[in-house]
Amino acid sequence: MMGKSWRTFLIGKHKIKIDSEDFDRVSLHTWRIRQRADTKKLAILTSVRTPAGVRNISLGKFIMKPPKGKMVYARRFFEGFDYRKENLIVCSIQERQTMLPKRRKDTSSKYRGVSYLKVVKLWRAGITVNGSSINLGDFKTETDAARAYNQAAKKYFGENGYQNTLVRKKSPRT
Repeated sequence: MMGKSWRTFLIGKHKIKIDSEDFDRVSLHTWRIRQRADTKKLAILTSVRTPAGVRNISLGKFIMKPPKGKMVYARRFFEGFDYRKENLIVCSIQERQTMLPKRRKDTSSKYRGVSYLKVVKLWRAGITVNGSSINLGDFKTETDAARAYNQAAKKYFGENGYQNTLVRKKSPRT
C-alpha cells in the first residue's frame, strides 16, 4: 500500500511536514514558531481573522478543524515537525491522558500502571478508566505486570492507548 504524498516547508531552521493536499491552503498564511509559556514546547501558529476579531490558531487545528471540546495533538515528532494527518489525533484532554507515558520518575516501577508491593514482594498492575481504578492483578515480575497493563490499555482505549515499551531479555546464544 502506498502512503499519501507529503511536502515540507521551512520556518526558520525548522522543517514542517504536511500532506500535499493541505499545502496550498497552508501556504496562504504566514506561520511562526513560538514557545508555549506553560509547557515550553514549540508551537506553529498563524493569525486568522474571524467575526470576533483576529485570533491565533495552531497548524494542527488549522489542518484538522476539530469539533468544539476537542484538540489536535501530534502522535510523535521524529525529524522536524510532522503535521501529516496520519500523525495527528483529534481528542479531548481526558482522552489524551490515556496516550501519555508515565510522568513521575520517583516511583517503584519504570512502567505506567505498575507498582511494587514490598509487603508481598509482587508487582501490581492497574489502570484508570472513566475515573475508576481497575486492579489488573499481582505478578511475579515487573514485565508481566506491564504486559497486563498494555493489554488493558488496548482493551479500554483502543489503538491509541499508551503501550509500555517492554525490555526483552537477551536469550543465550547456542
